[in-house]
Amino acid sequence: MLSIAELHPALHDLFLDTANRLARDAGFCQRNRKLTGAVFAQALVFTLLEKPTATLDDFADTSADCLDTAVTPQAFDKRFTPQAASFLRDLFLDAFNYSFNSVRPALLPLLRRFSAVFLRDGTLVSLPPCLAALFPGRGGRHCPHGEAAAVKLVLEAEVTTGQFTELSLLAGLDNEKVAEVSGKPLPPGALLLEDMGFFSGERLQEAIDQGVYVVTRVPAWTAFFDESGERLDLVKLLRQAKGWRLQRRVRILHGRKLTLRLLAQRVPEKEARQRRQRVQEEAKQRGRPVSQKKLELCGWNILLTNAPEELLDLEEACVLRRVRWQIELIFKVFKSEGKIDQTRSECPNRVQCELYAKLLGMVVQQWALLAAGYVMLKHSARRAARRVRQRALQLLEGVRCLETLVREVVRLAKVLHRHCRVQKRKANPSTLDLLHAQDPEFEQLARVA
Repeated sequence: MLSIAELHPALHDLFLDTANRLARDAGFCQRNRKLTGAVFAQALVFTLLEKPTATLDDFADTSADCLDTAVTPQAFDKRFTPQAASFLRDLFLDAFNYSFNSVRPALLPLLRRFSAVFLRDGTLVSLPPCLAALFPGRGGRHCPHGEAAAVKLVLEAEVTTGQFTELSLLAGLDNEKVAEVSGKPLPPGALLLEDMGFFSGERLQEAIDQGVYVVTRVPAWTAFFDESGERLDLVKLLRQAKGWRLQRRVRILHGRKLTLRLLAQRVPEKEARQRRQRVQEEAKQRGRPVSQKKLELCGWNILLTNAPEELLDLEEACVLRRVRWQIELIFKVFKSEGKIDQTRSECPNRVQCELYAKLLGMVVQQWALLAAGYVMLKHSARRAARRVRQRALQLLEGVRCLETLVREVVRLAKVLHRHCRVQKRKANPSTLDLLHAQDPEFEQLARVA
């Protein structure tokens, strides 16, 4: 839980002193005027947090009603400049420089074995074609949506504290592996869960050297070897497997020959058919055939890990891998609730300003939720985000008034407890339910804690 005693100074500093300083540095404010960097940032961020389709009139109303600054809608329109976009981008990225000592890891089953649990993934955000020169996307038949312009967000989040720890912004064409966040060192004993887009021998070796545990899926092209260096036929190994599981030590990749544990678990036939259908549809969109090997591998969950069996057995690793879905849920909230991929404008500068303001709103939303006691896996991210959005302008008042912020966080804490907890399900267990089932000692530890 994030202490309000830390949250309030962070919000106050970010949206007042830091905002005005970064606005001057970007050339947004070169002389005294009513629409300062602080007013501009607060009006955009909190108005768009409450109403992602906000108009110029909405920005002006927030400025007048919440910030005691009477500014016309036309004044806002004139301030959507390249300097404004640069300023808001810097302000958004600066939010990741704030660290909170009061945030403590939640006691979650199975995850408590690691010093921290980090998720990394990227998502594409479609932009209007007018930004294709600045953020080129993968237009044409090779992209399902044909984005002429897109920005790629590469996010790192820590599960047990719920914090967004790092973020990189790339052009839509760029690979996740070139993002600064993808090469960030992690503390020894931490667990890293990533998508296959990050997979490489060099990165795996770096994690091992840092004392970090990795659980990752593998691309179909991955070369496997036994410990003597002889090439293994993965499909043949899986066909010969007895029962639903296969576990053995392997070496991977020609150049590095990293020694890891191969963990494979057969999936139900219905799920295997759905996977094959999805793979065939994706291949058709790209205009490429699907290999028989890839189709056969759809029948298995295949993981690699450097974690020893005494720390993580096969079934635990398969359950733990589901935790990676939490970052997909974060992106879903960004898009479904924050509407970061939608805009009502064709003005390149305004589109950028609104994108960065909405992204900063997502960070503020997470801070408010953590202060109210939000825990990943235990609470519904979408329902919780919706409750924050409903009180966004009251949170804006809390930037300047500690008493208002305390009142809003206490109210949000009650709402989280009543309406946003993930309920235990027998028919279709949640990830938290499955983690509980793998950790019989947890209930006793939770009671003691």
